[in-house]
Formats: sequence, structure tokens, C-alpha cells
Amino acid sequence: MLPEALFDSLVEPVLVFDAGAGLRYVNPAALRHLHVEVGMSLADLRSVFDTSIWQWLNQAIGSDRSLVQPPRSADGRPLAVLSRLDERHWALCLPLESLRLREQVPVLQIADGPLRHVHAMLWGAPFPAMLQDESFRILDVNAAFLTLAGGSRERLIGHDPLGFQPPADHAETLADRERLMRDPLHPDVPALVEQRLIDSDGQVRWVRAARYVTLTQDGRHLLLTLMQETTAEHAARDQAERYSRELDQWFDRSPLGMALFDPGGLVLRANQVFEQLVGGPLVEVREASPEVRALLAWRADQQLMAVEPDAHWAGADGSLPQADGGARWVRALLRSYEAHEGRGGPRRIMCMLEDRTAEAERDLAVARQQLAQAHAEQLLADLSTILESSPAGIASMRGYTLVQCNRRFEHMLRLAPGAGVGRDIRTLLASHVQGDAWAEGLEHDTLHEAELEVPDDDGQRHWYALSIRRTGPAGDAPQAIAVVSEITRLKAQQAQLETLAHEREQMAQVLGQQADRNRAVLDSVLVGIVTVNEQGVISWLNRSARRMFGGDLGDFLGRAIDAVATDEPLHPFRRSLELLDELRDGEALMFECRVQGRDGRTFWVVGNVVNTLGAHGRRELMFALMDIEQRRQAEARVAEARASLQRIIEAAPMAITLCDANSLAVLQINRAAAELCGVAAEAAVGCRPEQLFSPAAAQRLREDVRVAMASPEQVTQREYRWQRGAVAQVWDARFLPLARPGERVDQILLVASDVTAQRAAQQAELEAAIAQREMLVQEVHHRIKNNLQGVVGLMQQIATRRPEVQPVIAEVVGQVQAIAQVYGLQVGNIGPLRFRNVMSAIAQSVERTFGRTIELRVDDHERIDWALPESESIPIALTLNELLTNAIKHSPAGSTVGCRLVADPGGVRIEIGNLGSLPPGFRIDHRPSTVSGLGLVRALLPRRNASLGIEQRDDRVVAIVALAAPVVTRLPPPARVA
Repeated sequence: MLPEALFDSLVEPVLVFDAGAGLRYVNPAALRHLHVEVGMSLADLRSVFDTSIWQWLNQAIGSDRSLVQPPRSADGRPLAVLSRLDERHWALCLPLESLRLREQVPVLQIADGPLRHVHAMLWGAPFPAMLQDESFRILDVNAAFLTLAGGSRERLIGHDPLGFQPPADHAETLADRERLMRDPLHPDVPALVEQRLIDSDGQVRWVRAARYVTLTQDGRHLLLTLMQETTAEHAARDQAERYSRELDQWFDRSPLGMALFDPGGLVLRANQVFEQLVGGPLVEVREASPEVRALLAWRADQQLMAVEPDAHWAGADGSLPQADGGARWVRALLRSYEAHEGRGGPRRIMCMLEDRTAEAERDLAVARQQLAQAHAEQLLADLSTILESSPAGIASMRGYTLVQCNRRFEHMLRLAPGAGVGRDIRTLLASHVQGDAWAEGLEHDTLHEAELEVPDDDGQRHWYALSIRRTGPAGDAPQAIAVVSEITRLKAQQAQLETLAHEREQMAQVLGQQADRNRAVLDSVLVGIVTVNEQGVISWLNRSARRMFGGDLGDFLGRAIDAVATDEPLHPFRRSLELLDELRDGEALMFECRVQGRDGRTFWVVGNVVNTLGAHGRRELMFALMDIEQRRQAEARVAEARASLQRIIEAAPMAITLCDANSLAVLQINRAAAELCGVAAEAAVGCRPEQLFSPAAAQRLREDVRVAMASPEQVTQREYRWQRGAVAQVWDARFLPLARPGERVDQILLVASDVTAQRAAQQAELEAAIAQREMLVQEVHHRIKNNLQGVVGLMQQIATRRPEVQPVIAEVVGQVQAIAQVYGLQVGNIGPLRFRNVMSAIAQSVERTFGRTIELRVDDHERIDWALPESESIPIALTLNELLTNAIKHSPAGSTVGCRLVADPGGVRIEIGNLGSLPPGFRIDHRPSTVSGLGLVRALLPRRNASLGIEQRDDRVVAIVALAAPVVTRLPPPARVA
């Protein structure tokens, strides 16, 4: 067994050769200073070593005669040391001084000359580079790769980089490796690949890697990978994609028409609402209708309106014609900005179109209503005035002579009171009525009517209506009644009424146009609209209804709506006449029914029917229908899926329970879960944990549910143990909170499976692994002890050949033997080492080394036993070894060195004394830290719970070491045997 652990700790390069002169092992120092690797032959090392060293090594390895003397430097020092480790292995040690005699060229650790130049170039480049062998283990990496991956070279060299990749990428990497090594030039092998690496901090790094497969002189394939980190590029790409998706959703879901133009009018992007408002997809603004171009401020020079970047929104209003013949009143908002703010990017113009048709129609209707109300109020006021001043002037005549008249009659004709009686009516009216035809007709007609225009004193003229009715037979002096009514204001009111009638005609025309627009709007909605008149026949239906019923408008006008009804006797379409009587004005009735289209398709619709007043003042029903056939089919599929899921849950061997998230009451439970609770499934529904389990189990279940509710996005896993008679069962339970996105958790799903056998198998495997580990640890301790003994022999041989270093090597030999004694004590023992055994072993080792007697005494009156943890055993052993060695070195020959171990409840105290005296003014804290003596002891002792002191007792110098927990641990007393 090679002492690799020892060789790895040395700063001098060490190479181990086998009997065939093949390089079996190299330590890290050799890898740093020499261009070697395991597997090289002695012939491959000709270019690595000096000629003298290589020739001497070629003669010495495998020779049964005495070792050939190694080459030496100018001052007589050997340039190399070769030692036989066993019958088949030699160890070559090269002092660092010999390495400085040669100029080291940083070349690749293989014999391929051209690849060395590539290595020298890439290993100094800023791009991460990695070299792998046939098994894809790392041979070397450059400094840029260490910066990328983090950590040290020892963490990377000899490892497969697959361990530094996320597990999700392993399958793809292995497949890529197989293709690459099978045929590097195959078209399926990409020249560049994107990979992910996990650095020493656990962060995921993206790299773009170029791979090159090379063939060395000895026929081995090496894989050289040159990388470029693209983590920032991936992060920027992911952020850009996220922003693009958010912009797409905002653009497409906006209720406003939105478009993006360049200054030349090219449409870069537009949503569906914008295309609907402008009459269809638009590529350039100059192709749009004149109304659209005017709304978007398209100038004569074919440029959009000059909107300065970052200025306020510029607005414009206008009417846009629609494909159905109607029009939309639209408000346009435009704003300019630079595509790359602050970097002089191209200018873009954002446009938003807002449909304000409903607001415009509402404002027009309000204005018309206010105008009509004002006219009506004025008319009522005028009519009230006429009625209040309507007393007429009345006079009775015999022939044409006034017999009697009232005051109003005289006042109207501008006569003085009482001046009318006896006057001739013809004379009175001669100046007010043109011609006397009315008087001639009085003798023949029973009624004559005329209008009088009478000027007032102030020059104002009044109009009166004259009505003369004959009350007796015609003759020379017929009797008659004359009635004069003032119609001056009535004349003016009549003119106003004529004007109002004209305006009403215009309003009726506008309302007709509005009705046409309303029908155009109803034509554009996705809901089917059908109107049925008082006879139960269809008077109109929109496009969606025609498409739904499978026909044109002419196919349904004048037909009963039950023509598209199925055979159900209570179908809503068959009750249209009843609904006209049952529903009040504006009252709606919702329903779901099946419809039979003219194309033979039968489907489900949901809708409502409203009793309204039609355009002609007659009652009519308006049906609003929506096709829900796909929803019905989806509900059927969901019901079928739920039934299938219920059957699967009932047949599943796992215990499945659905509970309310607040009370934990059982909502649904399968047979396996009911058996676990010990009740029937029907009886468990509605029960809470306290009704199904013990109080302790119920409390634990509620606590686990509370933890699961705190993290609803992940599954919470727990294990429970149930005692079924003499058998203990282990159940693995998982809690899954159920909630819709954005809503609180209202239910929680519990799924449990019996893992008793699995846990028992895992426990057995664990116990077997622990036993195997203990056996391996003991074997390792035994081998370490043997290797350290071999090292001691090797150093003793060096001391024999180099007398000038014998004192130093002797001190190191003692320290190594102390470490070997500790490992020897650990063979066959598990756990901490008894302190008295360590003390006894170190004392015996020092006695054998120096041939002096050490008197060891243990004071343990209370039988308190202390032990050393494994981490503290070697430093304390080296401390004891150093103190005993110092005591022997500083005591007269033949004298006895004393070593006393005192164990008390607070810890242990070691007193090592020898004949001698301390120098005057001696203080141990003034001693420098060195690699030997008291300086080494101070460096080895723990910083806490350990102390070192030296005092003079009579003729003896005593070193005192005090140790307390946790540097030492107290062992329990041995069990008493009854």
C-alpha cells in the first residue's frame, strides 16, 4: 500500500515507479513542478529530467545490485533520492534545489509536441479552457476556468465535469459525449454547444463551448474544450423574452385599438381592436381610407404628424365608416418616442384609438331630449296663456245691426264702452276685412267665418277670429250671433307648431338612422339576437343568430321561432305567445335549451328573453342566445374524468383523503384510507382528526397541515408510525394544498402509502454500511500505522547516510512514531481513545527511542476515566511526545524522567518532570513559536480549555499540561455485572 497521504503533504516532488519502470503515482508537488502524469514510461521522461538524472534513474530502477550513486550538484548535494518502498515499487524524491537548476517550460502534461503549443497559448488566454482524458476526467484547467468554476485546482483535477452540471443536463451531455467520441466530424456533432455549470458557490453559469478531440503520440484521445461564459447573455435573453411576452399580452388584451408606426407611416404592429376600427389589417397609413388618414394626421408630404419625442399625447376626433354601413366616432391619441432611449434609436409613433360611439350617441340623445322638452314646455306655456285670455267678444245682430255686444267685443274692435250697440257690423268691419263677400254670404249661409286684423292704439296689430252664425231663417233682417276671438298669439303659436313639426320629422329620421346603427352593432356581437313580434314570428335576427340557425335572413323572416326548436314540449321557443303575456315590460327570463338548425346541427344554447316595446310601439320579445355546445361537451368530459378519477382513487392501494382546509373535516376518502382510520368510508365523511385518531396523532396532523398551508406551492412530506397490534407500520404522507390561481386554499389533499418494508430495508442497509465503514476505518488506521513505520525506517536510512541531519530527522522520527502510536491505538477501537492508553503508548515509544526510563504514574482515586476525541488525539500525542523528549534531552544521563497523570472531575493534568533548573526570569509566554520544543507545544495545544505551565520544584523542572472538556471527554463508568 503506497503512503499516498504522506507523499501528498510533501512540498518536494515524489514519483513512484513500478518494476516495469512505469510511473505509478505522482504527488501534487510533482504535478506543479514537472510535466508528468501517471502512466508515462521511463522513455517518456527523457524530455522531463536532465540527462544525468534520467540515465541514473534508468540504471537504478529494477537493479538488484547496490543502488547507483545519484548525480550531485556543484556543492556535492544529491540531485535526487531513490528509495525502494517494497519489492515492486521505488520512490523518487527530487529536492526543490535541483528543480531550480532547470528552466521549466509550461508545456502540456503529455508528449504531444503540437498540443503543447496549443496548451501554452490557451492556458494564458482569458477564455476558460479544460483538458479531459478518455474517461472525460479533468487533466488540467487554466486560470480563466478556475475563475469561472471557483474553488481550487484540487477540486477539479481528476473529477468528471459531469458532477459540476445540473442533473437535468446529464442525459444530454452523455449522449453528446458518445457522438463526439464515436465520430467528431459527424454532421450531428455540433461545433458549438451551450452548457450549464455549477460553480463552487452553487450558482448556475451558462457557457458556450467548442470541443476538439486530439490524438496523442501514444494513441490516446484527449478532449480540449474552449469556453466563453454567456450567463449574462442568457439572463438578458430571458428578461427580454419575459418583457416581450408581457408587452404582447398588454398589446393584445387592451380594450383600446393600439398600433405602432415609424415616421413614414409603416405599421410595425397593431392589435385586433385597431384593425376592426380602421376596417381591416393595415400595412401602411397611405393605404388607409381618407377618414383614417385624417384621424391619424397624415399630411400631404406622406408623413405622420410631427410629434416630438417624449411630448404629451396629441389627440384628434373623427368618424370612421364601418363595413356594415355604420360609423364609429373614434378618438385618436398619438405620441412619439425613441426606440432606444438615450442612444439615438429610430423614432416610433404610438397610436391608441378609443371607440367613443356610445358616448357620442348618448350626448346626442340627451341634447335632443332637452330640446324637445324645452319646446314642449314653451308650447304648454303659450297654450296656457291663450286659455287664460280666451274670453271672446260676443254680439247679437238683427240683420247687420248690432242689438247687443259684450265689453270684450267692443274692446276688440276698439269701440268705446256701449258704442257698439246699434252700429252696422259692416261699417265696423269694413276697415278690418277686405271686401264684403262675407256679408253677402250671410243671407244665404248659416255660418260665416273670417279673420280680422285690428291695429291697437300703439300701432300694434291684433288678429281675431270672427264667427257669425245665423240663428233664424233668412230674410230681410235675419238674426245672428257674432263671436270674435283673439287669435294673435294663436297665430304665432301656429307658426311655432309648424316649426316644431318640422323638427320632429327630422328627429324621427335621426332616430331611424340610430335604429339602423343599433342593428349594425347587434350584427357585430357574438351573441345571437332574435326579435319575435306579437304573432310569435321572427321579425329580425342578427348575423350570429343566422349563423347559429344555419340560414340567411330571408329564411327566417315571417316564420315562427319554434321552427328551430327541438321536440321538447316545454321548449322556450314554443312558449313565445305565453311569454308576451307573462313577462312585464323589461322583465327577463333565463333558460337553456337545444336548437335544431336548418343545416341539421343540434346544439345547446343559453339565453334570456326580454319583453320590450318595438320601434312601431308594439310589444315584442327579444331573445339573446349563446352557443354552449362545446361547454356542454366539456362538462360531460369533466364529469366522465371525475368518475374515472373516483374509480382510480377507490382502487388505488394508497390512502387518499380530501379535507376542508380550515376544519380538516373529511370531504372524500377512499377505502384504503378508511381502513387506516379504522372506520367505514361513509362514516368517516364529515369527521375531524380528533374523531378518527388519538389526541396526540390529531394534534400532529393539524400541525403538519399548518406547515403545508404555509407553503401552498409545494408538497409537504411527513412520516407517521401506527401500531397495529404487535406490528409497527410506517406510512409516508404527502400534503398538497388545493386552490385556484390567485385564490386562497380551501381544500387539502392527503396521500399516504405504506413504506414499512422499504424503511426496514433502508435501516438494514444503513446498519450494514455502518459496520462496513467501521471495518474500513480500522483497516485504514492499521495501514496508516504500518506506512508511518515504513516512513520512520526511510527517514532513519536517510539519517544514516546524512549524519549532518541526523538530529533533525531523529526529532521528526519521534513525532512520526507518536502519530503512529495513536493510529495503532485506534485499531480495534471505536470512538474516543482512553487518555491513559495514549499516555502509556507515547511514554513507551519515547523510552524505546532514547533508551531512557520513564516513570509513569496514574492518580485516579475516584476512578474517573477521560478520553481524547479523534480530532484532538494527534495534537495531544505530539505535545506529550515533545515534552517527554525535552525532559530527556535536558536531564542528566542515567536519571529518571517522571510522568504523572492526574484525573479529576474537571479534566486531566499531566506533570512531566526531570532533574534540572530553569534559567532566571524564565517565562513560557516569551518563548517563540517554532517547529520544535516548547514553541511546537504551544502551537499544538488547543486555544481554549488547555494550558501549559513550567515551574521549578526543588531540584526538578516540571511541565504541567491541563486539559478540560471538550478537549477531553469523560467516559461513562463501566456497567456493573450483577
